[in-house]
Amino acid sequence: MTPPIRLLLPAICLLTVAGLAQAAQPHRPQGTPTQWTVSTSVIGPANLAVHGSITPLSQLVNQTDTATVTVTPDPGYVLVSLDMGGCGGTSNGDGTWTTDQIFGDCGITATFALDSADVVFQGDFDPDVKTFDDVNLDLPPTILGASINWQTGATCTGTSDAPCDNTYHLRPASSFPVQTHYALVFRFPSNDDTIVDGVQPSYGVVTDVPGDDGNSVPLISGDTVGPDQAFGYPVSVASMAAWATADGVDAYVGFRFLNSQSGRVNYGYAHMVTSGQPSGTPTGFPATIVDYAYDRRGNAVVIP
Repeated sequence: MTPPIRLLLPAICLLTVAGLAQAAQPHRPQGTPTQWTVSTSVIGPANLAVHGSITPLSQLVNQTDTATVTVTPDPGYVLVSLDMGGCGGTSNGDGTWTTDQIFGDCGITATFALDSADVVFQGDFDPDVKTFDDVNLDLPPTILGASINWQTGATCTGTSDAPCDNTYHLRPASSFPVQTHYALVFRFPSNDDTIVDGVQPSYGVVTDVPGDDGNSVPLISGDTVGPDQAFGYPVSVASMAAWATADGVDAYVGFRFLNSQSGRVNYGYAHMVTSGQPSGTPTGFPATIVDYAYDRRGNAVVIP
């Protein structure tokens, strides 16, 4: 009698289906290179427009290969820094940069600023010193004091609200109650920590030594305010002692700030008058900022 064969058919079908399933699975060809993303961006401090481009925005690069990017400033602007990040790399001398060999995702960041040597494209950036006459900002002897934006001339008194929330560059006010007595101090913005000279924030006033330990120095006609001076952030009564005297002071505060339009640190001077106090401990109050001026090119200025 012939043996039955119907039991063999399902076995043959199962083998066939298994073979088809194995063949249908995706297969990565051996030797396919690993790829990494090289991305680019343009940044600017404060409210600075980017004023240039870096392309391409993103590109896939095979491991151990290099990538090339093109950096293009807007007319009248220059590249002030190009952070190659983990990409590494060098300039080709023609506006392009080539990375080192790529072994992982990395980013490149460019920053541009106004070219002070290019007067053709400066437009509204007047190369002369910009002056603000008849400011006559009274400085109240309060903790909140009065705030001023050197760039726009905006001021406010007794409040941290607009227009002087985080846009002011200097806030003369009285010391906190923990001081030995109330007296004139300066306070500075918290949102502008752009670094200049490698170590110092871009704001501040002229002091005898740079940094937090500096004492404010009243300046006179003929003095220069520029990158060669020391800048600090005097926030204590002792640091402002030169402005609080028995006879009062009629002098100038040298200052610097980051110009959000040009991207340059600007230098200027403010005419400030403080009051004397023959008896007791001088506080400097009442005090007034009469007027001020600064050079929008980023050059040093001489007090007339």
